[in-house]
Amino acid sequence: MSSAISCQITSIGELLRAGGKLKVPPYQRNYAWEEENYSDLWFDIEETFTGDVQEYFLGSVVIDNSSTPNLTLIDGQQRVTTTTILICALKWHLLANEFTELADLISHDFLSRPDYDHHSLISNLELNLNDRDFFERYIIAAQDPKTLHSLTNEETYLPSNMQLAQCYIYMCKQIGNLIKSKGSLETVANAIISALREKVFLIRIDVEDDLKAFTLFESLNNRGVELSEADLLKNFIFSKAGDHIDDLKANWELMSQNLGHFSLMRFLRHHWNSNEGAIPSQGLFAGIKKRITSNQDALALSEHITQSSEYYGAIIDTNHDLWQRVNIDKIDEIKANLSHLGLMRAEQCYILLLAILEYAPEQFHDFLLMIRNFTFRYTTIGSKNTAHIQRAYMKAAKALRTDGIIDANACFEQFFQELYPHDNQFQSTFAKKSIRITALARYILTQINNNLTSSDGKLYDPGSLDIDLEHILPKKYKDHWQNNANHFPGGAHKYIHRLGNMTLISPELNRRLGNADFATKKQVYEQNCLEVTNRILNETNWTADAINRRQNWLASEAVKIWRFPLH
Repeated sequence: MSSAISCQITSIGELLRAGGKLKVPPYQRNYAWEEENYSDLWFDIEETFTGDVQEYFLGSVVIDNSSTPNLTLIDGQQRVTTTTILICALKWHLLANEFTELADLISHDFLSRPDYDHHSLISNLELNLNDRDFFERYIIAAQDPKTLHSLTNEETYLPSNMQLAQCYIYMCKQIGNLIKSKGSLETVANAIISALREKVFLIRIDVEDDLKAFTLFESLNNRGVELSEADLLKNFIFSKAGDHIDDLKANWELMSQNLGHFSLMRFLRHHWNSNEGAIPSQGLFAGIKKRITSNQDALALSEHITQSSEYYGAIIDTNHDLWQRVNIDKIDEIKANLSHLGLMRAEQCYILLLAILEYAPEQFHDFLLMIRNFTFRYTTIGSKNTAHIQRAYMKAAKALRTDGIIDANACFEQFFQELYPHDNQFQSTFAKKSIRITALARYILTQINNNLTSSDGKLYDPGSLDIDLEHILPKKYKDHWQNNANHFPGGAHKYIHRLGNMTLISPELNRRLGNADFATKKQVYEQNCLEVTNRILNETNWTADAINRRQNWLASEAVKIWRFPLH
């Protein structure tokens, strides 16, 4: 195997400017990093720009070099892509301030290379098919971040495209802040490029093909060579255990059981945010390492995070046995709302929920309802910057732990009201929203339907097997739907995932409908007509205008449901 695999330490800058194209293979996942991930990378490597840290190790990348000079990036694409976005953000600052020559040097060195056959420049980094065009059109071209921000309100792009855009906007902002503190764009640019070339390192592992890469990973894992961030942290804490080693091992095992398959490091970050505030710029490991100076420190931390992991396990798993043991009212409602937060992918709120379960469990229901409704307005519908709410959650958790703020209304007024999208803003945004996640669309429509249903009517759970999500204009439209193309300005595809184009129906009727025309669908809807479906029956044709009317109505209902205070 050794002859088929080579390994070297190189800088991220040298990898990007090595001369060949780095290609993300089609089977690799889309760009997936969220702010929690790329902000960690920024804060970790920023100190190499300022001179405070002389070296930073970025991890490893695995490359298939069988088609040299083109290289296939098998592992490490998220870090390489994010670093490239950082360079593109620097390029934008240079172009915006007329440092054109320096911008061109950076672009030709790190971002692109000449294609003499086609008399053009091509990107050094080529993403997979879903992200490639967006990445090259907007990120590599270093478009104004305001342009990227405007795209986040459009529904024609994939979620991974929007994550690329958000990362680019974030990097532009962080570099802008660095320029303000240093006072010179040229100084900052030179420092960043120098650091990426000479201070930010990674291990480059070259293999001859995918099979060799798989064999490598399998071998490392079987031999226990691969150490994750969690392993490093565990080994450090255990090294400080002294006579308490057996207690620490038992606590670590219990913590792992509480978390199940959930990320240990994500839990530890949320635990730190909830108890300590922002993670140190050097990273979580450095913060914990600084905190533990004795055997007693290691034991105390172990006991605290073990207890916290039980609360965390209950937050992420509504079947956790903690809910059978705690003396809290309205457990069924709590479980339902935790499930709803899971659909919204609202993990940042766990920072505050941890503090509530630990210090004010009797208030958990009220806090949870506040968080659910705020999250729905701010994140799910508003798609607003999550950095602001993370700070709010950390401040609220600290206030609860230190100042005893245990009233949801008081917490909302002090930490969240300023960020809360008010009715007109929320209703306007909701009226234009598209939702591609089926479970989330089901949740929204079931909540609206249940709110409209009379006291003696049937209420539905979003996960109920009695209902399906129905797209009135089908996802695979043809024949009669294609003939109505003029009723959908810009193309019917822009309307498929609009909330106004969706309703709820029984699974049996949904299977029978298929791609039927609208007249046929109306007849079926009458047989299984939920409150949320009623208004569709008043439409003669299903057009863009009909979808807009229905979604405006849904928005007027949504503003009554997801609100805080409740009255």
